[in-house]
Amino acid sequence: MWGLNVGKICTCPSCNYRYRDPEALEGKIVSCNKCGLRFKISFKPAGDQKKSLQKSAVMKEAVQEPTHEKDGRQEAGKRIEEQKVSDSAFSLTVSQHKLEAHMCPRGPVPVEISLGDIKELLATQGIKYGIVDDTVITEYLKNRPIQKKPWRIAEGKAPEPARDAKVKHHFDTDPSKIGTVKEGGIIDFKERGEIPQVKKGDLIAEKIPGIDGTPGIDVFGNPIPAPKPKDIKLRCGKGAETTEDGLKVLAKLDGRPEILAYGKLSVWSELKISGDVGLDTGHIDFAGNIDVRGSVQDGFSVRGGKLSAKEIGKAEIDIDGDIVVLGGIIGARIKASGNVRAIHVRASDIEALGDVVVDNELLNSRIESSGACLVKRGKILSSSISAKKGIEANEIGSDTSNPCTLVVGLDERARNEIDRIKEQITLKQEEQEKRETRVDELREESNRLDKETGELAQVQDRAMVELLTLKEEMEELEKANNSEKLAQAEMLIKDLDSKMSQTEKTLEQLFNKQDRITTKIFGFQNEINDSQEEIKEFQDEIEALSEWSRKEKPLPVIKVYRMIFSHTTIRGLHSSGTLKKNMSYVSIRETESSDPDSGVKWKMKISRLR
Repeated sequence: MWGLNVGKICTCPSCNYRYRDPEALEGKIVSCNKCGLRFKISFKPAGDQKKSLQKSAVMKEAVQEPTHEKDGRQEAGKRIEEQKVSDSAFSLTVSQHKLEAHMCPRGPVPVEISLGDIKELLATQGIKYGIVDDTVITEYLKNRPIQKKPWRIAEGKAPEPARDAKVKHHFDTDPSKIGTVKEGGIIDFKERGEIPQVKKGDLIAEKIPGIDGTPGIDVFGNPIPAPKPKDIKLRCGKGAETTEDGLKVLAKLDGRPEILAYGKLSVWSELKISGDVGLDTGHIDFAGNIDVRGSVQDGFSVRGGKLSAKEIGKAEIDIDGDIVVLGGIIGARIKASGNVRAIHVRASDIEALGDVVVDNELLNSRIESSGACLVKRGKILSSSISAKKGIEANEIGSDTSNPCTLVVGLDERARNEIDRIKEQITLKQEEQEKRETRVDELREESNRLDKETGELAQVQDRAMVELLTLKEEMEELEKANNSEKLAQAEMLIKDLDSKMSQTEKTLEQLFNKQDRITTKIFGFQNEINDSQEEIKEFQDEIEALSEWSRKEKPLPVIKVYRMIFSHTTIRGLHSSGTLKKNMSYVSIRETESSDPDSGVKWKMKISRLR
């Protein structure tokens, strides 16, 4: 302690003012009472003291509380603080995710900097995990001059990624089996490969659950939570069902397994029509594959799982899977959850979640596709086309036809389908509200009938008591041979019997009415439950369709292998424009503008087709 004649002598390296300090204070930072210099206490000779001062100058200054004086001297216990490690010789940076720490010299590194100084610096900054071996640090400090570049001093442990859940299909899911598109865009409708078939009860798909990731640790020793795996839900359509644990999908019937665009699994049986869909067959509604050897005639409708036909006229088509037409589609309204393929399409309205592939000509039609619109060998004329994954054609437009409107990169098909499902949900909810209101009305009526029935039952009970009393009185009257009162009692009993009979009939009518109300309530409740299930299925479908649409990357590009004519309007995710002149062999793609001064962030870039 200061003021006692104990300890050793230390000297201020600047003014040589001498102090006597306990040996335990060696290495502590103090301020000289005479010149104010901050220096580290050392009991070495003065020459060594100066070296110590030089080393201290490159270390971070100690934080010191205000000094307190006593009899002209400072108390060592008040003025001496623990030294904080220097960060003046080195800058220390930690990566954004705290998985790496780097040191970089600010300038020439004094030779006095030691392994202990480096480790003290790391400790003061809280870095405690993944620090390189001491021998590595020592070797680093030995190499002189030390290069002025970042040096990794500590490395954390990144969390190991989770394994997402996935679906394993137990059948060939290749959609090209309905007709292979060969080089040049030609469709080989004969080459379908082996068509998968399953029996009732067969396993067609199973969910492989995800596995959690392994937690990591950052350079500060803090745990990094393990990522959670993405889950997936097995979705079933017609002919398929999930097991109770939700991990497997089984076939409900013999048939052909199919997977729709957004993962819904179905099993479809097959319906073969040897001729046309017309007056002989009527409209077709079949939950399976429909193979029409002839054509679908004007004015008829076909609903089903999958459709193949020779031709389709002015018909209404709604198919859950793919549509393959060996000839043309003329004047039809088509909705498909899969691909649509034909030789030519004219004056038709086609909505597909998959690709629309036309071999020769697409004329005067509206196409809306979540996939691509491919007319590689033919022309697109006077048509409006929206295709999320781009448009390819031999020619687009002509000098005489109405100009085309082309939209790429946007999934208008999925968006419109989701809007349609939402409308159905709204209608279902409105119907459900009406049913719930009717159930409330019926319950009120049931409560009223309960009350009325209870009151009549009490009347009946009182009449029964009165009847029993009269019968007992009659026995007494008979004994007394009182014929006059006996006759009166008989009249009263007869009147009571009539009233009780009428009450019984009224009660029977009320009970029957109550039963009918209960039956109606039960029926409405079943309808409400069914409606809730349908709403849930619609919501699941929206979720599945939205998720699928997000995963499917857009491709905002148009490829023209010969000529695209002027006045064609092109729209992408962020920009739009109209061609001013005819162009040949071009690729038109929406890209971000490279000129920040132009004020245009996105533009349609036209380049030569390679």
